[in-house]
Amino acid sequence: YFSIPWEKLVAFGIRSAGALIDFDTEVQLYTEMGFYPGEPGEPGDENTPPKPPIPARPEQSCFELDFNKNVVDIFKLKHYLSRRILEVNTLEHGAPIDLESITESSPDPKGFERLFQWLGGDQRELDPDELNTEFHTNTKILLETEKVLMAFKAGRDVTLFTNLRVLTLDTQGLVGCKVHYVSVPYRSIHAYTVETAGMWDRDAELYLYTRNRWHLAKIAMDFRSGKTDLMQIQKMLTGFIIGLPTDGKMTFGPKDFSRHERNRVKASSVAAGFFDNSKEIDAAEMNDKLHNDIPILLEEESILRAFQQARDMFLWTSRRLLIVDTKGMTGQRVRYESIPYRYIDGFSFETAGHMDRDAEIYCYTTISDIRNNGIPRSVDLQMTKQSILVKHTDIYEIGKLVFEHTCMGEKKQMEEAEPEIEVIF
Repeated sequence: YFSIPWEKLVAFGIRSAGALIDFDTEVQLYTEMGFYPGEPGEPGDENTPPKPPIPARPEQSCFELDFNKNVVDIFKLKHYLSRRILEVNTLEHGAPIDLESITESSPDPKGFERLFQWLGGDQRELDPDELNTEFHTNTKILLETEKVLMAFKAGRDVTLFTNLRVLTLDTQGLVGCKVHYVSVPYRSIHAYTVETAGMWDRDAELYLYTRNRWHLAKIAMDFRSGKTDLMQIQKMLTGFIIGLPTDGKMTFGPKDFSRHERNRVKASSVAAGFFDNSKEIDAAEMNDKLHNDIPILLEEESILRAFQQARDMFLWTSRRLLIVDTKGMTGQRVRYESIPYRYIDGFSFETAGHMDRDAEIYCYTTISDIRNNGIPRSVDLQMTKQSILVKHTDIYEIGKLVFEHTCMGEKKQMEEAEPEIEVIF
């Protein structure tokens, strides 16, 4: 008998049965627990036969259950799991968000553009209102209080951002009857990254990081540059993940499909990338840039301390650690990684030595970090490292800032009791 509390489940997925001789529907329950890493093979010699490699197995990190499609109604089962798992998420309120549709249907790509989008897995926008109607009436996979805010399509696959979760629909098989539905509640996203397109790139990228140590440790999505307002997606995720119920209601203005977010931080010259200098910069100036030029921060969020290390930046805000990573020789591709303080489990700092110019501060997170996908499979927890030039900054002040926001910071309020779940079939 193996028991898992509902609130400990990171995500869940349901794969419908195929069209012909496939009679099984499958349910996956993703947890924070471990897996079997596998064992590498051995070549053997003249006295011993070769030992084949043993592949990795999910074990407790992902439970898979099979159900007969002729006996179990897969959509009722999915509705039940949604009630059980997602309604726990409603106890952790994010910022108030206007539940109006944010994306709109874009025209179907044609010619080479359609081919490139299919090959590259690029997402294009869909009308959320149409999907709301479909998934509340004909295909009942959304909860009664759930609403689709953003919707995207890549090939035959669809990604939905609702007010409760990120929901992906992966259509499989030649006839498309087999569909894999994966639901990730916002409370399970421990960090997220947006990466803008470079000078020669077609795609901007979004990464979601969870505590699952199997397939959902890192979820990647590609978006065609100039076709999607990536910063709007970032703003919505920020509201759900680090927003507070006391924040003002978030509204979304007209989309900006231009590449306004690229290379606006003016981190440094290319030559600076070859040096590991780390110094404090004007937090007020960065606060203004990331509220106005690049809409990264919440209205109630502010940058407390800002540091430049080579071409990268470490920005300590009132809600999160924001790491700005400038990539490439031209610096046009920029990666913004957000780590909420509540997912930093611990930290340490090391003062500078007698002949040392830099002190270091380390943050230990609850974010799964895949080190090796081969055999043996290795997944650790992400650690961040920041070097600080002690000539300009007192490392003890930074240690105090991290302490106040990780150990003494306000947690999300849970004023409501856990909802009673009653599902009537």
